[in-house]
Amino acid sequence: MLFDVESISVEIDKTSRNIKEFIETCKSEKLEDSSYQDWSYKDAVAHITRWISFSSDKLQSILDKVPFNDVDDFRKANKVWYEQDKVKVLSDVESAFDQAIARYKEVIKGFHKEDLIREDLPLGFKIELWRYMVMDGSIHPNGHLLYHYLKRRNYWYFLKVLENTEDIYTLFSKGNNKVYSFEEYEDTNGMVKERIKELSNTYQDREILNKVIEANH
Repeated sequence: MLFDVESISVEIDKTSRNIKEFIETCKSEKLEDSSYQDWSYKDAVAHITRWISFSSDKLQSILDKVPFNDVDDFRKANKVWYEQDKVKVLSDVESAFDQAIARYKEVIKGFHKEDLIREDLPLGFKIELWRYMVMDGSIHPNGHLLYHYLKRRNYWYFLKVLENTEDIYTLFSKGNNKVYSFEEYEDTNGMVKERIKELSNTYQDREILNKVIEANH
C-alpha cells in the first residue's frame, strides 16, 4: 500500500520515463495531421501536462487552505486546452511537462503521511489522497500512452507500458480490471476492439492482456 510520498514519487518518476520514451518512439509521426478527434503524441503529452498542473494547483490549494476553482466540464476544458496547446512546438511541450512533473513532486511533499489515507479532503470527489495522487501521477498519463500506442499499432511499446505499470494499476484499482478500459476515449468506430484483437492474436502468451480484453469486451 502506497502510504508515503517517497513511494508515490517513484511512480511519478516511472511515468516521466515512460513519457520520455513515448516522445522518442513517436517522433516519426506527422504532427500537422492531428485533430481534436485524433491527437498526435505531442497533443497527448500537452494534455497530460495540463492535468498534472491542474492537480498540483488543487493540492497546493489544500495545503494553503484556500478555495479552489474546479473544472465543471472536463471535456470542455480539454477542448480549450487542446486549442491553446496545438500551436506549441514540441520542445516547449516537453519543457512544460518537465516543469509540471517537478512541481508535482514538490507539492506532494507538503502532505504528512497520515494525510495520504484521508478521504475527506476537498478533491472534488471522495477518494483517498494517495489514490488521487497516483491517479494523476501515473494512471491517467500512462492510460494515454497505452491508448496512443494501441491506436498507432505500436504493440511492443503498448505491452512494455502495460507490464511496467501493472503493479500500480492493480494497487490503485484494488484489482478491478476496469482500470484498463478505454471507454472514456469515445471510440465510435470499433478501433479499440479491433486493435486489441490484433494484439492478442500476435502476443497470445502475454497473460496480462486478459485484463485489457476483459475491460474492453
